[in-house]
Amino acid sequence: MTDDLVHEQAIAWHLRLTEDGFDEWDGFVSWLEADAAHNSAYEAVSDADAGLGELAAPAPSVATHPVSWPAAWSANDEPDSAPVQRRPGRLMAMAATVALVAIGSWVGFGAMNQTYEVRTAPGETRTLALADGTRIALNGSTEIMLDRQDPRFAELKSGEAKFSVHHDAADPFELTVADQKIVDVGTVFNVKKSPQSLKVEVAEGAVRYEDGQVRMRLDAGDTLQASGANVVEGTCPPEAIGSWTNGRLVYEGAPLVEVAGDLARARGIAVELAPNLAQETFSGVIQLDGDGDTLRQRVAQLLRLKVSKTSDGWSISR
Repeated sequence: MTDDLVHEQAIAWHLRLTEDGFDEWDGFVSWLEADAAHNSAYEAVSDADAGLGELAAPAPSVATHPVSWPAAWSANDEPDSAPVQRRPGRLMAMAATVALVAIGSWVGFGAMNQTYEVRTAPGETRTLALADGTRIALNGSTEIMLDRQDPRFAELKSGEAKFSVHHDAADPFELTVADQKIVDVGTVFNVKKSPQSLKVEVAEGAVRYEDGQVRMRLDAGDTLQASGANVVEGTCPPEAIGSWTNGRLVYEGAPLVEVAGDLARARGIAVELAPNLAQETFSGVIQLDGDGDTLRQRVAQLLRLKVSKTSDGWSISR
């Protein structure tokens, strides 16, 4: 396929995405994933669009029309809640090129920024592809907020997600978690948010962690766990970070309460841990394959503890 044809297809997809009632997300994602050149061409078209929007915006005769822009797709993706307004976003002006050629005048397309939530149930995983090339893998029991107008923004409300970020030094990807911020410096990183703490692990590249007072750079293999004002740094083999996406949980000196929470999230069951075991630690690898009984017996053997069935999951005790 020639470069010109790929470029024409990228423009066509970009224009169709602004149409009311667009429902070809699966086709668009398939086209992006079919060839790396498709994603590059689409990014070039999007960049040109953004630049044109900045030129068109000051014109006094600009006509504005609401436009819907998807920040993320998956095979069965639908917004889980009604959109809400957020900070002003980029202008969408690709259609202005058509109008300029046809009638020699500028037509700008303004857009209302809209955020929406995506949730996974316990035991469910889901992968999202953002318009900028970033991919987000969601673990079970996870809730994330995305922005249709700004694919460089995400907010992790709860749960765990692994981010493979398309780097853009001029427009860094920002993830917020409560009042904390994680800024991409060209990165693959994993984030886990529980009611008690935030854990950040960097597999590739680097991120900048900010909480309003502390600013820290984390490079590949660096980890950080923040609980209130307490921030603890550590290290982890990069290949072990986000290993849940490959069906295994890797630990080095992890509290059993963390292990129990991860098992509950991954399998969609309740895991009850005896209070006297909460701060005991585990190092090793738990493979998540197999049926429930097989995994339960495997966990019991690895932890050297009793793992019993309950009405809604497991109970771990001595």
